Order: sequence, then structure tokens, then C-alpha cells
Amino acid sequence: MNGLKENLDAFANGSMSFTELGTTIANLVKADPTGSSDFMLTLADAHEAGVLDAEQCHQLLETVVDADKTAVTTPEVGDDWSTQTQVFDTTNIQGIPTVVGRGSVINGRFELLDVLGQGGMGVVYKAQDKIKIEAKDRKPYVAIKVLNEDFKHHPEAFIALQRECSRTQKLAHPNIATVYDFDRTGGMFYMTMELLEGEPLNETIDNKLPDDGFSLTEAWPIIKGLGDALAFAHHRNIVHSDFKPANAFVTNDGAIKVLDFGIARAFKKPGHAETTMFDAGKLGALTPAYASCEMLEGEPPDPRDDIYALAVVAYLLLSGAHPFERYAANMAKALSMTPRPISTLTKRQNEALERALAFERDDRTPTVEEFLDQLQGESNSEGESGAEQKVKRLSRLIAIMAFGLIALSAVVLFLLRDS
Repeated sequence: MNGLKENLDAFANGSMSFTELGTTIANLVKADPTGSSDFMLTLADAHEAGVLDAEQCHQLLETVVDADKTAVTTPEVGDDWSTQTQVFDTTNIQGIPTVVGRGSVINGRFELLDVLGQGGMGVVYKAQDKIKIEAKDRKPYVAIKVLNEDFKHHPEAFIALQRECSRTQKLAHPNIATVYDFDRTGGMFYMTMELLEGEPLNETIDNKLPDDGFSLTEAWPIIKGLGDALAFAHHRNIVHSDFKPANAFVTNDGAIKVLDFGIARAFKKPGHAETTMFDAGKLGALTPAYASCEMLEGEPPDPRDDIYALAVVAYLLLSGAHPFERYAANMAKALSMTPRPISTLTKRQNEALERALAFERDDRTPTVEEFLDQLQGESNSEGESGAEQKVKRLSRLIAIMAFGLIALSAVVLFLLRDS
């Protein structure tokens, strides 16, 4: 690895050409194929340090991938990919893939118990931490995301996972799932995270959402929790970029958690030079039904992309339906679609949703806080809408009037009895 850094320094000071650098990197990978993941991270760091521009970094990452393919021949593994992921682990013969699944112990510490989910990045397992067990910790369980072999073909996606850990570790917030560490054993990379018990928000929607949606009182804790998590990330220059119900979680005690910042992208602010080379759209990681027009068109990330997605989720929770019949934003725009007003909300609250769902970024609500304030509108701190509060006030008035009539009747009866 020192050889790569020395060669990057030589390229930076002009004593090595870009072509020579590429040839050198290919030879380094062929000499040590198990270190290809480290090479990719070092190149990403060089990009962020300004040594490589985005195009140069991408070309060199492809060089690493191509050299790795020629250096290692991957034999076939078992067919049950729902419970296994192929990785490199130098506890076996160097460079020979092994299969990790239920019962495997990672790094001599984490025993994999159950599969919690599987996605483009790899497999997520429930695991028990042997160190916590020895310490008699009452909560020895964690979630582990194991990076699969497909990342050898998508170096930017590999870097995204490393960035997920780095960024999410900075997002310490009660509505954001905690990421503990990003580590490796041999050539296998994995991430340890807070184990959540409950269900993803999309399952709550599928199984518990009435056809006409929740009332604002019922939906408000969810919407507020989601919004608070995104607002916290936005203040730290992070856009989630794939916000949707499947990337939110409702715990058994009712807490709301936003997770999977794996494709989160740093966004530029005036006077800031922070950039990222990973674009979720290039790997098809966007979810069209929740993506803004700008995301679908590949424009740079912006907090208002998340605001659009949050508004789609809020509308779904409050109405029982997607605001644009699950059409992608660009298609809905072409069809001149508009969200139908929700009868249980006030005019101002419907306008708040409509503004946050604007197809043009400049017309969209600029901050999550403003959207939440406008959606809450005449609602009280529990999220009760103006209409719901009016019903309560009317009910109280009727109760008072009824009590008054009873009292008046008692007085009349008393006077008639005395007469």
C-alpha cells in the first residue's frame, strides 16, 4: 500500500505521468489481489484530497477492477444466495473466495445468526458480539452488513459503503440508525450497526395503513421523526438520496429511525469545495416513485430532493395513496399531474404538501423545518389538525351544554318540588 501512496505522490508532483500511474497500479494489484479494496479506498482519498479529478479516479478504479479480474479466478459457490454472500477471507488459502453465512464468525468476534435482508450492497445479518457476551452485556446483538463480491465490478459502490459508515457515524441522532464501525478481515469488508427490532415503514404501510390513510394525529410522530432525521443530516451537508419507506424503520417501542445512508451524497454549499465521486443514479440506486425530477435527470444533490421524497411519504401516510399514482416525478410532470387535496387537512396544510411536491426545485419548500411547520399548520404539538381540534372543541361545548341542561333540569325539579 505504501507503494501506491508513493506513486500518487509522484503523480502529484509531476514526476510520474497518468499513464505510468495506471500501469503501476495494475501491477500492484496483480501482485497483491487481496489488497484491491484498500487500493480503491486510497484512490478515493486521493480524489477527495484533490490529487485526482473525478474522471482520473474513475479510470484508475476501473484499472483496479480489471487487474483484480485477471489476478483471481472466482470459483462457483452454492446456489442459496438468500443466506450467503461471497467474500474474500485470508483465513483460507490466499485469494480463494469463501462463503459466509449463518453460523460463520467474522473477525473472531461476530457470530452470524439470521439473515435480516439483502440488497445491492450485500447481506445484512443479525449477529451476536462475543465481546459483549463476555462482558455480560444485556444487548449483545448487532446488525452486520457484509459487502458482497459484486462490488468488485462497481468500485464507486464499494466506496459508498465506506462513506456510509464514515458519514453516518457523524449523524448521532435519535431518529437515525447508529453505525458503529467499518472494518475488514482479510479481504472481506463489513459494517456493524445498531440492531433494530420492529418493522420497516413500508411494512407498516402495507399492513396497517387504512385505505384512506392515517389521521394527522396518528401520522405526525412518523412524519416528524423522519423530518427531524433528514434535517439533522442536511445541516451537516448530507443528502440521503434514496429516502423512501423501505429506508425507514418503526421500532417496537414506536421510535422512528432513518437508515441506509449508503448512497448519501455530500452536497456543495457556497464557499465549500466538498464533492463526492459516487452518484447513486449511475448504479440504478434511485427509487423512481420517490425521486425528484432533478435526481432522475442526474443533477447534483440538494436537500430539496429529500424534501420531495419526504412529502411523498407524508402524502401516502395521510391519504393512503401515492400523490402521483406511483408515477416517477418526470412522468407526472409530463402528464401535468397534481396531488388531490386530502379532505382531513386544512387548505393551508394541503398547500404545504403541494409546495413540497413541486416538480421544479426552485418552487419546492427549501427546508425540512419549513415543510414540517407548514404541514403542522393549525395543528397542535400532538399533530392534531385544525379540523380535529374543532371537533374536540365542539365535543367539549356539547358536553358543557349537556351538563348545563342537566343542572338546569335539576334546579327546576327542585323548585317545583318545594312549591
